Amino acid sequence: MSEQANVDKSLILSDIIISGNQFVSTTDLKEELPVKQGGYFSKAAIEDGQKALLATGYFREVAPSTQKDGNGVKVIYTVVENPVIQGINIHGNTLFSTPDILKVLKTKTGEVLNINSLRADRDTILNLYQDQGYTLSEISDMGLNDRGELEVVISEGIIRNVSFQKMVTKQKGNRRKPTDDILKTQDYVIQREIELQEGKIYNSKDYDNTVQNLMRLGVFKNIKSEIRRVPGDPNGRDIVLLIDEDRTAILQGAISYGSETGLMGTLSLKDNNWKGRAQEFGVNFEKSNKDYTGFTIDFFDPWIRDTDRISWGWSLYKTSYGDSDSALFNDIDTIGAKINVGKGFARNWRFSLGLKGEYVKEKANKGNFRQLPDGTWKYTGKNKNDASNAPLPKDAVNDKYMVFSVFPYLTYDTRNNPWNATTGEYAKLQLETGYAGGYKSGSFSNVTLELRKYHRGFWKKNTFAYKMVGGIMTQSTKEGQRFWVGGGNTLRGYDGGTFRGTQKLTATIENRTQINDILGIVFFADAGRAWKQNGRDPAYGNDEKFSKGIATTAGVGLRLNTPMGPLRFDFGWPVGRLQDKYSNDRGMKFYFNMGQSF
Repeated sequence: MSEQANVDKSLILSDIIISGNQFVSTTDLKEELPVKQGGYFSKAAIEDGQKALLATGYFREVAPSTQKDGNGVKVIYTVVENPVIQGINIHGNTLFSTPDILKVLKTKTGEVLNINSLRADRDTILNLYQDQGYTLSEISDMGLNDRGELEVVISEGIIRNVSFQKMVTKQKGNRRKPTDDILKTQDYVIQREIELQEGKIYNSKDYDNTVQNLMRLGVFKNIKSEIRRVPGDPNGRDIVLLIDEDRTAILQGAISYGSETGLMGTLSLKDNNWKGRAQEFGVNFEKSNKDYTGFTIDFFDPWIRDTDRISWGWSLYKTSYGDSDSALFNDIDTIGAKINVGKGFARNWRFSLGLKGEYVKEKANKGNFRQLPDGTWKYTGKNKNDASNAPLPKDAVNDKYMVFSVFPYLTYDTRNNPWNATTGEYAKLQLETGYAGGYKSGSFSNVTLELRKYHRGFWKKNTFAYKMVGGIMTQSTKEGQRFWVGGGNTLRGYDGGTFRGTQKLTATIENRTQINDILGIVFFADAGRAWKQNGRDPAYGNDEKFSKGIATTAGVGLRLNTPMGPLRFDFGWPVGRLQDKYSNDRGMKFYFNMGQSF
């Protein structure tokens, strides 16, 4: 039946009376009522008035009644007020003082208890904790005692125990094995990254930092947690970290083709979690049909056990690189070793010091040089260099020398994963100074700065990645040791070493989309070059002064996650004005490698 049908127009409401309230204003209460003096009688409206008074939160009972009053009717609401608050007692609070909590409460001593204010106060206290990251805090009890005092009992959520275990996902058709629950990663590696502390109140910031620390090791796919109550301890919580380990050991044998390297055979063994210690160890051998051979053994420990974030690593390598476009550096053979020691400080900073020693043999293109009777060398090919075509000194061709250098560097790293970052920043500033023997022997120095940034793109599995690298070195640096720009790591669309010099600046932007667990697609654009070679190689003719002739490229790439490891396939083209003075090649160039480009 409609509200209009319940209205009795023969009866006028002569008066509205509220009885029993001692502390709550009658005038204020009448404002809450849907029935008004002078209106028509309606049973439904009177019942709505009862609900409205109860909804104010001041009363534990509201009883409506009516009384004949001449030609009209009086409506009487008899109310029973809630008790007057005689005091407020806060228990269990250690993070916030009682005066600070009382200050934000609506409920006050000496006022009638209001249920609505009490509920709001519960939320206010919880928000006070949660805004500071104390998300496990609870109001375990909130009510009046026999003396009319409000008792508020807070459970702040103290960590009693922190443990971790392997995240086990049931796979259809596979029976569980006893080893399914065993983590490869050693306990001490995980424990030193955990910022949650037993006996301390749980804070979500500590948990987030713990997850970030563990994920930045690059050996885990996912971290989740279970929060468990402690029987008989209303304030205690046990935290269990569930860890999903990634596959880190890779044994790969592959044959690939790239525009720069030609047909390439690769055999590599790599583990980013060697012996479960989060250490990196790898052995790699590569050989192509375009005069490239490389062999490396490397090791890195990001945090030596039982130290204050001390790291160390080393690398042994032998490479032979052929460059058919160079007359003087047609082939460069290098045997070398590096060692570094570092120290982490603050949260995301690390300072490291490295040492390098190399033996280098530079071989000229025999068909381009003729040795004169006095021992000097005459270049017989096309001279692309603006320098004089005078014969080169005897020891300027087929140079052999040792290189020794020291290189301190500072890194800043907030990436969520070092191998496939989707958020965060990375910066590296490196200084290098040393001595090189051979032709025009002497000291040299250089400085490089690398900046990277990653953030979410257009949707969840879409990421923007940016990279910029700049460097400058002294003119005394050996010509074969100067910056080379071009190829799969700097300028995709130009051959490696198209641009050389003592100054360089390169920039890259990539948009990465992970289509599924196996396949990803990348769109990229590269820009930059090297300047001020001022060298003696007569076959190099792309020298420019700083900032002139910046080359630009664009392309598309595929990323494949395979049992052998992540594979990278990039296809790049020059765009804009072609900056290679001696080539009209605008064709696509293909590059194959492992992992993301940066």
